[in-house]
Amino acid sequence: MKHRSATLCAALVVSAVAALSGCSSEGDPVSFAPKQSAKPEVSKASDVLMPTHPREWTTQRELPDGTRVVRTDLAGPKSGFTGRVWAWVPKQYGKPEYKDSAFPVLMALPGAVGYPTNYFFSKEFRLQERIGEAADKGESLPFIVVMPVLNANKDTYYDGSDIPGQPKMGTWISDDVPDLVRENFRTYADPKGWGFFGSSSGGYVGMKMVLQYPERFSVAIAGGPDAAPDSPLWNGHPKEKQENSPAWLAEQLINKSGPTPSSSPTSGLKGTPKSSSASSPAIGATGSPKSGSKVAISFLMGTKEPKQEVAALEKLRKEITKGPIETRVTSFEGGHDGYKYTDTLFNGDLKWMSDRMRGPVAAK
Repeated sequence: MKHRSATLCAALVVSAVAALSGCSSEGDPVSFAPKQSAKPEVSKASDVLMPTHPREWTTQRELPDGTRVVRTDLAGPKSGFTGRVWAWVPKQYGKPEYKDSAFPVLMALPGAVGYPTNYFFSKEFRLQERIGEAADKGESLPFIVVMPVLNANKDTYYDGSDIPGQPKMGTWISDDVPDLVRENFRTYADPKGWGFFGSSSGGYVGMKMVLQYPERFSVAIAGGPDAAPDSPLWNGHPKEKQENSPAWLAEQLINKSGPTPSSSPTSGLKGTPKSSSASSPAIGATGSPKSGSKVAISFLMGTKEPKQEVAALEKLRKEITKGPIETRVTSFEGGHDGYKYTDTLFNGDLKWMSDRMRGPVAAK
């Protein structure tokens, strides 16, 4: 699907690049916390991680509610890769009652090559506006949204992995970007405070990350992902390729976890009903997730996705849905389309994710 998405998402990339230079408030510096020492600070009352090294971010665009999408260039100390990262914090983040609370982090990963931009920051998708609106209605947690570039160049994709001899794009996503987030924002140490939403190749990487690092991330919503790694850069590295396969990673997680309660998979890819989008004003009020599973993955699949790829994904889903792994599928009318995946996110899947993650807790 990554090969197809490179063509189908070209317009998305163009629009996002256009947005890079089309913001009235672009360039304004923004910082989200006072300067502090580099020593990590943890709230005594909880596992809230306070910012350790806030930096100034550049404004990308300003939203009607006064919040801003911002960007920075990150030289990844662990991956050695330098790329751009966009971020957005909801209006609740700055409210006095939440000044000592952590906020959940949603890492949004694009399809296609995902370089040198990430189309989810753009006004065409309205991802931030819609999350803010959903949070106001009680249909979503007020997520911090983080949007890094996904790959190292425009030539190919890296399956969110450290492929031998290549830029360490797995470490970029799993370590460097989350470390940047912890340096700048109030976050949870608990993996229930970290999740992914991704389209196509970004969906694959989000799914892989929760299976590979369940001690760091807990939930992924994957729009039209591949079922297995397929970067051409894996040629000559079969062992490493297998060790970055979702099936192999899930098997390791299941074997290590032993008997753990898990929801049975919802219905299959064909005819799966969309989840309820009923309002739930109390969402996140206690900061406690409802699911007992270690990780949870929702697959968003269009009715016009290629049958062979749908079958491969359904096979994978049936194999991994056991023990600590919960899965589900939400179908929609259409094909492999980043806009459709985003629309479907707001038809119940974001609430499903919110129910499985920790929200901010207001001071009493």
